[in-house]
Amino acid sequence: MFGQKTKDNNISSMPSKSEQSPIKTLISEGCRFEGNLYSPANTRIDGYVTGNLTGENGLVIGEKGSIVGDISAIEAVIYGMVRGNIKAHKLEIKGTGKILGDCVVDHIVMEFGSHFNGNLKMNEPREDMKKEAFELPEEKTS
Repeated sequence: MFGQKTKDNNISSMPSKSEQSPIKTLISEGCRFEGNLYSPANTRIDGYVTGNLTGENGLVIGEKGSIVGDISAIEAVIYGMVRGNIKAHKLEIKGTGKILGDCVVDHIVMEFGSHFNGNLKMNEPREDMKKEAFELPEEKTS
């Protein structure tokens, strides 16, 4: 009862889909890549990339990974450094992660210790929901 710790089943403690799925593209520590990179499969970057990254699935930037460029992916998990804008359905910034740029996401998870310096824009409500929520009754004038 008292003094016992239970495992918290929140989303931040569970591994993301990108971390569970097999990595098909890897830029390992010590590698330098210059240019735009497109990957249809899960990708992990532990090296240094200068250029834009586009991934149809998950993208993991490892603790030693550093990106100077924009990222577009379904799911991005950041352990390292990103200097550029990110567009993703789900973005996770781990405790060692640093982002210097703007982000457009549907969902975001930030661990304690993570750094984010930029603007964040979450997806706006669907058009029909937006109209209902902000539709004001007409004023009656006499």
